[in-house]
Amino acid sequence: MISLQETKEFLRVDGDDEDALISSLIITAKVLVEDVLRRPLADFAVIPEPIHQAMLIVTATLYEERQVTAESKSGVSIKDTLDLVRRMLFAYRKSRF
Repeated sequence: MISLQETKEFLRVDGDDEDALISSLIITAKVLVEDVLRRPLADFAVIPEPIHQAMLIVTATLYEERQVTAESKSGVSIKDTLDLVRRMLFAYRKSRF
């Protein structure tokens, strides 16, 4: 699991104004990563670095793209991010639930 402090550093967020939002996005990233892995993160004694990085990337994408509309799109889409995450996590993925 990634911590709030680590995620804020990754996002380069100072202050505590968005802690609730970022905490919520961390939970969402965990659910998305576990869905790709087809297993809970609790299955790992130590979280492998690609899984750790995937959670940070998903959280960052959700944070950065939270107010972007299709017309003003300039960043990476969540679809593209999930494609990257699937590739990053493929080696750790169970063949079925």
